[in-house]
Amino acid sequence: MEPAASSPDEFAHLWATSLAALQVAMLDACAREVDWPAKVAAGVRAGLEFAAGAPPSVQVLVNEALAHGVGGVERYERLVAYLGEYLNSGRDERPEGRRLPDITERAMTGGVLMLVAQRVDQGRASELPALVPEAIQFVLTPYVGAEEARRVGLEFGAADRRPPTDPPG
Repeated sequence: MEPAASSPDEFAHLWATSLAALQVAMLDACAREVDWPAKVAAGVRAGLEFAAGAPPSVQVLVNEALAHGVGGVERYERLVAYLGEYLNSGRDERPEGRRLPDITERAMTGGVLMLVAQRVDQGRASELPALVPEAIQFVLTPYVGAEEARRVGLEFGAADRRPPTDPPG
C-alpha cells in the first residue's frame, strides 16, 4: 500500500482523485441498470470491486480521512452524504412510503464504508467481492424488504452476473 499523504495539500489531491475514480466506477455500473434496486446493487458491487482493486484509494478516502483532523473528517462526511443520496429515492420503493428514520441512508452507507475500511486496513481487500451479496442485502433491506433484498443481492453477487451492455432506450 502506498504511504500516507505527506502534506494537507497532497492529502486533498489524493482524496479528490480517489473519490473521482470511485464515482466513475459506480456511476458507470449504475447507468447500465433500469430500476432503483438494480442501480443500487450495481453501485454496491462496483464500489466493492473498486475497493478490492484499489486499496490505496480506499485508504485515502476513509482511513486517512478520519485520521486527518477536521478537514479529513469533513471529507469523509461528504463521502457518506454523497453515497447516501443515492439511497434516498429508495424511500419511494417502500409500500408504506417514506417513513424511515432520518439517519437510515447515513447508517447504511457508513456501515458498508466501515466494513470496507476494516478489510483494507487489515490487508484483506481481496475478500470484498465475496461480500457483495450480503452488502447489497444490508443496504436494500430497509427499502424493499428482506426477501427482495436477498434476491437482488444473490443476483448481483453471482460471479457471472454482468449488467446489460446498453440501457433500454
